[in-house]
This record gives sequence, structure tokens and C-alpha cells, in this order.
Amino acid sequence: MLKGAGGEKAQGEQGEKAQGEKAQGEKAQGASSCFNVKPDALQNLRRTMLQQAKSACPLIVTNNSAVLTKFCDVCKRLNVDPLHPEALPLIVLLMAKSRHCVRMAREYAALAQCEDVISSLDAERESLVHSCDQLLSSMGDWQALFSYLPLRTWNSQQRAARQAVVQELEACAVMKRMQAALVDAQVTAGGPLPHQQRTSFEVALLALLHMSPRCTPAGKMLERLYTDICEKARDAELRCLRAMTSFRDTKDDEEETARTMPLVMLCFCASPDFGRAVAAVLRKRMQEMELGEQQKGGTGRTLLRTYATQAVAQQRAACGQATFKSWVQDVAFPVNTSSHMQRLLYFLCVQPAAASDAIYQQLYTPELCRRAQSIAVDAIDVGALKMVINSLRLYSHNVRSLIDFSARCLQGINQQRRQQLSLVQVLQLYIACYQHDSVWKQLWAHVLEPAPVMNHTIASDCAAFRTTHQYEATAVAENLVRSLVDE
Repeated sequence: MLKGAGGEKAQGEQGEKAQGEKAQGEKAQGASSCFNVKPDALQNLRRTMLQQAKSACPLIVTNNSAVLTKFCDVCKRLNVDPLHPEALPLIVLLMAKSRHCVRMAREYAALAQCEDVISSLDAERESLVHSCDQLLSSMGDWQALFSYLPLRTWNSQQRAARQAVVQELEACAVMKRMQAALVDAQVTAGGPLPHQQRTSFEVALLALLHMSPRCTPAGKMLERLYTDICEKARDAELRCLRAMTSFRDTKDDEEETARTMPLVMLCFCASPDFGRAVAAVLRKRMQEMELGEQQKGGTGRTLLRTYATQAVAQQRAACGQATFKSWVQDVAFPVNTSSHMQRLLYFLCVQPAAASDAIYQQLYTPELCRRAQSIAVDAIDVGALKMVINSLRLYSHNVRSLIDFSARCLQGINQQRRQQLSLVQVLQLYIACYQHDSVWKQLWAHVLEPAPVMNHTIASDCAAFRTTHQYEATAVAENLVRSLVDE
């Protein structure tokens, strides 16, 4: 009995030992399989993670920042909001080779139901139009802008509208003449890429679009279009010149062209990337000014009085910045308040006249406004005021005395420079005129950069204007809020 019991005990110990060795072997095998990763599987995992990262946080790449900056400058001079979805088609019509470009833009705005965009349009002055032509005058600029203007994709609900537009365009003599000229010159699309698979009607639309901008050769623009939409474009220059001759050989009716171009622009729409890229360019410009990257040094021999003036200006700026920082700390803004919103409230608090309470209520809490108004400002930060004034990109025609200001206070500026001032710049000068005596001349010079003008005529005219006209602080605040906040 003792022997049997000992045998059973030995067999049990051997079984437990075997189970322990088996468990250790499975554990070692699991550990080895965990660290034994195949290179192909690791490469697939990396590729999947990169795709997920790209889809999760798409980056906005503004390769055409210089062209978009010019576009924003043209919009500012013509008093058009560059962030509006219909801003690009309107600018194309306003810069077209036609004396009826303003009428075409208004007709397009009525068709696209965006009359509010050009309600404050300022395109009647020849000096402004000439300055805009100098900004957007190269084929490369227009090619970059047209890359953001694809053909419109109509959904099922817009099928009736699309059919009406297409029928009206097919009946236009300009479209018929363009299609016949392109077919006769063998300027057609062809290729495996999506943008190369175009019908003759779509090619005619693209041809009218590319040939429309002023200060650009229509034949060369058509040639670039042909080489882009056709994979095997042979004799491009000869064919495009033949198409141009055939299209313009007949009588060119400007009235018919003015009626056709708004319908042509209805077939295009700005891509969503365009609005994001323009907003990124505007933010970049504000950041560059905030970081002081646009400082320009003086040229020539520096005089002692220049050093003295710069020293006084630097001392005042340092004092004003210190006061602004302490003001921000005393107001105790919430952590999610941006620096632009802080500067806007600071600007409204240092104005000579208080704006309407509705401006504060829609942006800030009543307690925050009460704290901001109760803090006294010893030295005004000129840099903060410059950034707020620079944020203006549209004038809403709500300042009643701006016409009188332009007629009375700008006589000290030469006539050519005065005629080139946009409505936004005139409003900026109006705001600068009413600021505190310690900063208003600096703001005036900042608006007129890079060639600032300040003389006795300007100073005396502004002083006389301030005594006879009350500062319209509420209208100014409405323009600032629309430009800085409603983005």
C-alpha cells in the first residue's frame, strides 16, 4: 500500500512538472511570436497609420500664397470680401476685357443671389481699376486662380437650374461662335486624366474663361489651356491662333458678350480649398505683423534727430505694450479668448467715444466688458491699434460722414495717390484721425505706408473736421467686427 501510494505521488509530480513545462513552452512561444514581426506586415501597418493621420488632420498647403495675397489686395481695393464663396467669380468678371465688367458682375450677383457682396462695390474710379490691373497682370497669376475654379458639379436638386443655364448658353451667339472656332482649329480635349475628358461645350466654357482677363494675351492663355486639357497637343500655337482668328473674325458684339459671361461664370464655382487658403493667407499676414517680420530699415545717412525720434518712439511703444499686457491681466480674459479678440476690446475701450452696447453683448460677457471699461489706460499701445486697423477688409457704407472726410481731410495728399486710395483705406484714415493725440499721426502714417504723408495741411484739416463732425464709433465697430470676427 505504501509503495502504491508513493507511485501515485510520483506520477502526480511528474504530471504537474509536464504541465508546467508545457505552460512555459507556450509562454515562450507566445513571446517569440509577439516579437517576431514580418517586415511586410510592419510596412502595411505604417502605411495604414500614415493614411489615418492624413485623413484625421488635413493640412492646408498654400503654394500660391503670393497670388492669393494679390487677390486679397484686389478685393480690398474694390471693396469685396475675399472670404465670400462668390468672391473669385466676381473678381474674374470685374477684371474681364469688357467695358461692361461692372454690369456683368451685378448680373452674375443677381443670378447667384449674392447681391450683398457687391452692395458696396467701388469700381467706378479708373485709378483703382488701373492699380488692380497692375496687381493681377501675369498669366501665371490667372492660371493659379483658375486652378481654384473648377466646373460646377450640379446635384439632383439643381438639375432644372443647370438645364436652364445650358439651354440659354447653347442659344447664345458667342458660345456658338466659340465652339465652331475651336472645332475648326481642332482645339479639343483628349487624354486619360479626368480634366482632359471634356466635351466641346465644356472646352468652349473654359476657353471663354481663360481668354477673359485683362492685361493677358488671349492667344497665349488659350494655348496654355489647350496644352493642359490635351495630352498630345500638336501645333498648339498655330491652332490656338487659328481659333482666335476664327472667333474674332466676325463682328464682336460687346452687348452679347456682356450677357453671356455671367451665364458662363455660373458654370464654375470656387473650390472649398480656395476659401481656406485665403483665410490662411490673411492669418499669416496678421501673424507676420504681430511678430514684427515686416520691419524695414531706413536708407541713407542717419541724423542725430532721427535717432532721438526713434528712441522716443521706442520708449513710448515699450510703455504702451507694458500697459497693454497689464491691462489684459487685469481684465482676466478666459483662456479660450484669442489675442485678436483681446486687441479688439482694447481698441474699443480706448476710443474717444463709446460704441453701442450691442457690440459688446454679442462678443463678450457683461462682466468682462465692465472690468475692461473700469481700467484706466495710461499709455496707448500703438502696435495693438495698428493690428486692429489692418484687420479691416470691407467697408459697409455705414459711416455717414466718410464722404465729407474724404473731401476735406485728404487734400494734403497728392491727387494721384488720393485717387488710388480704396474705401477701406479711407475708413482707416478716418479712424486714425479720431484717435488720441499721442498716436493718431503714427496710425495715419501707417495706413499710407510705404510712402507716408503728414504735413500741416493734413493736421489742420483733421483738427477742423474733428470739431465739426462727431466720431461714429458704432459704425466703425460694426465694420471691425464684420472683418475681424465674422470670418
